[in-house]
Amino acid sequence: MSDSDNPYEAPQAELGGEPEHLGGSIENTLAGNAVLDIGEVMSEAWQRTNGIKGMVIGGGLLIYLAIFIVSMVLGFIFGFGAEQSILGLAVSQLIIMLMIYPFMAGVFMLGLRQSVGLPVSFDQQFAYYGAALSIFVVAIVQTIVTGIGFVLLIIPGLYLAFALALAIPLKVEKQLPVVDCLTTSMKLVNQKFLDVAVLFIVGSFVVTLSFITIIGWIWAMPWMLMVYAITYRQLAGCEIEA
Repeated sequence: MSDSDNPYEAPQAELGGEPEHLGGSIENTLAGNAVLDIGEVMSEAWQRTNGIKGMVIGGGLLIYLAIFIVSMVLGFIFGFGAEQSILGLAVSQLIIMLMIYPFMAGVFMLGLRQSVGLPVSFDQQFAYYGAALSIFVVAIVQTIVTGIGFVLLIIPGLYLAFALALAIPLKVEKQLPVVDCLTTSMKLVNQKFLDVAVLFIVGSFVVTLSFITIIGWIWAMPWMLMVYAITYRQLAGCEIEA
């Protein structure tokens, strides 16, 4: 089999101004034709971390610092710990979530661009604050639905955690309506549920273990990002401009 005939070969974007469809597609996955091999995803994810480790770690440290500063300011306004009112706690949590979720969306899109060979830059991680409200709504609904699953039983909760994992990427990359983000994520993941579950469980274990080793997270966090991005690329495809 030649390289061009390999269905799993990572797509490479041609630089240009027009969006180009890369990777898999929603239609292809729902038809049962998605290609998602656990070993291939992990291997490619490791290779694709080259060139983004500093960006991802630097962006994470910067957003952590920003959240710390904002939390301190909010603490002086609404009080700290037990002194904080319910209103103060709600406002503080809302502001922090509005900071975190758009950043996570930006980091994902950086990883997605990396997965298809498009240029990446540090500032791309902060490019989605203009869509903060829509991202926040998807994240809140996803959290509530998953939480209900865990209240019912651990198995439904775990299933929903995996099945809805692509909801925010579908919002930022394909601009789907909120409900469609959730239902489409579930339909896509269901086609390759065991593979997705194994990838995310192994990835989470590696990331958790990396924090025990103090500095291992410098490699583990970018690797997990690429596992996530490649999984999305293979199941949903992507259409992004160079």
